[in-house]
Amino acid sequence: MRYLDYFEKILDFIKDRILVYHSTNNHKELAEVREALDQVHKVEDLLPIMKLSSKTRDGFTVNTKVHSLKDSGKEYDGFTFTITGEKTGNILFSVEIQTTEERTQLYHAEIDALYKDLTAKGKILVSSAELGEADAVCNLILSLVYYVYNLMPLSRGSSVVAYSVIMGALMASGKEVSGKIPRGKLVDFEAMTAPDSEAFSKTAKDWLNLKSISPSYKSLPSVSESFPTLRTMIEALSTDSSHCLKRL
Repeated sequence: MRYLDYFEKILDFIKDRILVYHSTNNHKELAEVREALDQVHKVEDLLPIMKLSSKTRDGFTVNTKVHSLKDSGKEYDGFTFTITGEKTGNILFSVEIQTTEERTQLYHAEIDALYKDLTAKGKILVSSAELGEADAVCNLILSLVYYVYNLMPLSRGSSVVAYSVIMGALMASGKEVSGKIPRGKLVDFEAMTAPDSEAFSKTAKDWLNLKSISPSYKSLPSVSESFPTLRTMIEALSTDSSHCLKRL
């Protein structure tokens, strides 16, 4: 299972959110819940704990929150982790996203603000050799994609598309990705389970292993000239690239 490496991380997150919930609502059984959570080592162990105060007896949900960079102190709804079933029977552990037009517009506003900042920083970077400017541009690129990942999957494979956007944007800023995603890791799940965009950026940069872009890239034809229409872009994306790898 490609999500296997994230079970423990998600389990710890759910335990933390359960404590936050009980602390905020001043439940009398907080001490009992805290003690019980210390004994939780598997997802199914959570069900009896949540049933202490849950109105439903067949499971529970925990929502993630995504902090806004545009509006300090503001949070957006992230993903929903759902656990249903019985400890002695089948357990369903799922990750879902539930969006509305209002939620989507909030994310769009966040992404638009980041894109404007990225455009402005990119112009400064062109005329500056300061290392700090390049790092700031990199952080903005990764922050922008962080919100894309947490908004919702656009289609099957959208995680790969977003990662390609990261690589392309970094190339435009004069940096080249020389690292690889570690085996068993998923970029979208790293964004979904990160406490904020800064933590995601730090993790991603460790993987990317950025270096200055090779001067040979300047000799490549521009994308707009090579693929002038949407049709030609789609045709290029749909082409079997195996023969290109052989030529390399």
